[in-house]
Amino acid sequence: MLKYINENTNTQEDYGYACARIRELEKTLLDQELLEKMIDSSDLENALKVLAESDLREYTFDNLNSFTIDKSLVNVLKKTINMINEISPYPYLFQLFNWKYDFHNLKVLLKAKFLDKKEPYPIYDIGNIHQDILKAAIFDAKYQSVPVKIERFIRQSENEYMKSEDLQLMDILLDQGYYEILFDQLKNINQPFLLYYYKIEIDLLNIVIVCRCKIRHIKKSKLSDILIKYGNLSTQKMTDIYENSVHSWPNHFQKTDYASLVENGIKYWQEKNSLLELERLSDNYLLYLLKIGKYITFGLESVISYYYAKENDIKNIRIILNGKRYLLPQNMIRERLRDTYV
Repeated sequence: MLKYINENTNTQEDYGYACARIRELEKTLLDQELLEKMIDSSDLENALKVLAESDLREYTFDNLNSFTIDKSLVNVLKKTINMINEISPYPYLFQLFNWKYDFHNLKVLLKAKFLDKKEPYPIYDIGNIHQDILKAAIFDAKYQSVPVKIERFIRQSENEYMKSEDLQLMDILLDQGYYEILFDQLKNINQPFLLYYYKIEIDLLNIVIVCRCKIRHIKKSKLSDILIKYGNLSTQKMTDIYENSVHSWPNHFQKTDYASLVENGIKYWQEKNSLLELERLSDNYLLYLLKIGKYITFGLESVISYYYAKENDIKNIRIILNGKRYLLPQNMIRERLRDTYV
């Protein structure tokens, strides 16, 4: 990870105040010891107590209801994004982070429409587009207040579902739209680390997508329409290996940074018929890259790293709490857990 620090790193002194704040906030990130205490607790209620009684006072829960717990965790994310908006000298980080929640909301609302589900929808009160505006666009075709591209993505998703009745393909279409908007914005931002990070995120996502397509016996001819562009790995490379034996796939990644990740993830898939380990290793790989933020005195890397470390904390909390809710054995919860930033 240190190899990504170069002569252009650590020179953004306009991030001085933000980085000073981040150094203090990093002390509130979860460590492995606390996560282990939550896993070792007897049930969901006691796991929540471990979290609530720690020094991390931002995690508070009124009851054991899953909707209430999720709302509390979303509020932590919302406060984190708003704090970054306050301390960052430029607004683009706030906008970039928010797009993820807009597209989450799009997926949830479109599925609710297609499946004729009534409220409440599990959507985020975060994003660049207010949820009421998205609801009006999706349920009433009122597109006046949404960006033109968002209207296009909604219409494309609806058309895809009408043809295939496949919600996963609709999700992939929206993932493509998310990265299209993200990379359009990155063109106007001279921040190499942001571009580097998101390209790797796409590579890892495409590797998982190819595996999912193989499981579902998607035709090779369809693959080029499903994979997400903008990554470092060419989508053609993924398509070329698709019909080969899955056992041989790791050989095609030997000269990439993902060799070990692909080998171990596919080995687990073949043994246990699950992509759980591949997804976990992908998240851990991204977290490892983000640890560059610890070595930066001045720069947006520290701000980005803190935000995604916070997201990672909340993902780990959800994994543990869901495990407790569904009475999973402790070893099954541990194998789903992501690494920690601290």
